[in-house]
Amino acid sequence: MTRILITIGDPCGIGPEIALKAADNLINRNIDFIPILIGDEAVIRKAKERFNIKRNLCRWNGKSEKSEIFFVDTGIIKTDIFPFCKDSKLSGSASFEYLKTAWDMLKKNLGDCLVTGPISKTAWNIAGIPYKGHTDALSDISGEKTSMLMTAGKLRVLLATAHIPMKKIWKYLTPEYLFSCTKMTVEFIEKFFAIKNIKIGFCGLNPHAGEAGSLGTEEDTIIGPAIEKLKSFGFCASGPYPADSIFRTSLVHNSFDLIVSLYHDQALIVLKTLFFDKLVNITVNTSGWIRTSPGHGTAFDIAWKNMADPSSMEEAIKIAAEMARRKQNGYISES
Repeated sequence: MTRILITIGDPCGIGPEIALKAADNLINRNIDFIPILIGDEAVIRKAKERFNIKRNLCRWNGKSEKSEIFFVDTGIIKTDIFPFCKDSKLSGSASFEYLKTAWDMLKKNLGDCLVTGPISKTAWNIAGIPYKGHTDALSDISGEKTSMLMTAGKLRVLLATAHIPMKKIWKYLTPEYLFSCTKMTVEFIEKFFAIKNIKIGFCGLNPHAGEAGSLGTEEDTIIGPAIEKLKSFGFCASGPYPADSIFRTSLVHNSFDLIVSLYHDQALIVLKTLFFDKLVNITVNTSGWIRTSPGHGTAFDIAWKNMADPSSMEEAIKIAAEMARRKQNGYISES
């Protein structure tokens, strides 16, 4: 069975709740996997009791029973008394340690894939952790270039820039960067999702994709050259298209296998409005390790109140399991 390492994310947010609920729900649906929660035993057991999870919870020792949920204790939070629903140095340090522990297990082949619970970037900052989120932390830890791919059903969206201030996106929005991150993402999708001849549609940066230069020229000077270079390498790329209509066009007409968004909110406003419960974040990389995450945050406003919906976490676990099976099968489609 596929061993899925699941970090519980920020212990003060909804991560522990959705991790336990998702694992329990998927076992009930006979999904073939071994859930291994990475966190603190005190937090996980408190969540099990608070959220009325009846399934056995056992320390992971390398052996499994299908009806159980396992955990690895990192030893950061040692009691069930810790601050809920707010940022703290303790929660930032803990959630980062969960990630490091899970990554070490993944690289030692003690797990087949990684699913990360939501963390607070503010808590990481308070704890002195120099990353804006999982994607850039994993890029640094792995020593690889990475990109953020958001998926919701058949809709796949590459965020060419993600957790950076708008005024700094110009460092990344160059023809060469757009070409390289798109090429890497297409090759990743071909490998893990068995899609060939991927149709790529680029969002424009300006209103109406620049309106032939009257509303901006970046479509001609930055995006267009990246598209032409992709075409010269044999990729099926087109655009740029107005960002206010490309998502609807793709959904209605199945126009694209991949949409390239130029900045975070250009994509996430649409995706979180339409697909909040199904949205999954996948870390694109070149060497083939697998990391997914629910496409939402810590939700401190409802944390530890038994109100969190685990649907997005369930989707993240299912997609990670499917990707791991394809990798184990040599990337040969089971269909």
